This record gives sequence, structure tokens and C-alpha cells, in this order.
Amino acid sequence: LSPGGGMSSAPSRRGFTYDFSIWYCPEDDHIASRISERLRKEGFRGYAEHQDQVAGTSVILTAVEVIEASRVAILLLSAKSLGDPWCQRVSQWNLYHIIHCCGTKLIPVYVGVKKAEVPRFLQHLVELEYQTEFFFDKLVDNLRIPRSAARRAGPAPSS
Repeated sequence: LSPGGGMSSAPSRRGFTYDFSIWYCPEDDHIASRISERLRKEGFRGYAEHQDQVAGTSVILTAVEVIEASRVAILLLSAKSLGDPWCQRVSQWNLYHIIHCCGTKLIPVYVGVKKAEVPRFLQHLVELEYQTEFFFDKLVDNLRIPRSAARRAGPAPSS
């Protein structure tokens, strides 16, 4: 299954329904909750995989729709998620989407794993380490200013 098609929900800022979506295995729910709560307090609209799923809906279709509707996808990469086939598939769908759709970003967040343990198809992406002192500052900065928009804007005008 490869994600495709257009947006499935009513878009908000910059054509996306969500500023972020966070993808993780259920064992990492406590970390995903902490990240999601912090980003929502900062004013970002988000989707947390195991918290925001609606009973009775297709998990696969929902995942594809949310990926398409998210400006930034956050992948929590832990020892548990790296061995989970569903997490691997969602990682691939997210990567497929950022390659084929402009304006989206994928941020791998390492949780107690090293780059060498991460699948090769994700190793080329700049990661964030969850346990570092400035993790939340860096994550918020990455969500706040899309690099493509900053490049198009150019230098700030002087007064």
C-alpha cells in the first residue's frame, strides 16, 4: 500500500490539518504523550497515533489520511518500535509522503537508540535525541519555522 491522493480533512494553516503527527509503538505512549502535550501547549495542532485513533475506523486508512494532512511527521524510534512491523510500515509511508509532497517534513526522534540501529532508509534524515537537554527547544523550532518558507522569505528588511 502506498499513500496517495489529496487531503482528506479540512485544512487549516498552510493547507494542512495538523501541524504535526506523532507515530510510535504503544510501549512508548508515555513519551509520545509528553511530546504531544508540550507541542499543543505551544499552540500546535497535532495527532498522536494511539491517543487520537477513533474506534471503528480503519487504522490503515486513518494513518494514510493523517500523514497526508500533517505538515511535520514525528517518528519515535525506540528499541521496541524498530522491531515492530507496523511502526516500520508507518515510517515507510511517511518517507514516501515527504518524497512525493512538497512542504512536509519527517523528524526521527531517537529514544535510547543509535543511528546504526535505525533502518537505512531513515538514516539520511537529521534526527533529534529525546534525552538531550534542548530536545523540546529544537523540536518546537523545527515546527515553528518551515525551512522552505524561511528560504523563500530571504533576509529581514532593515528599518
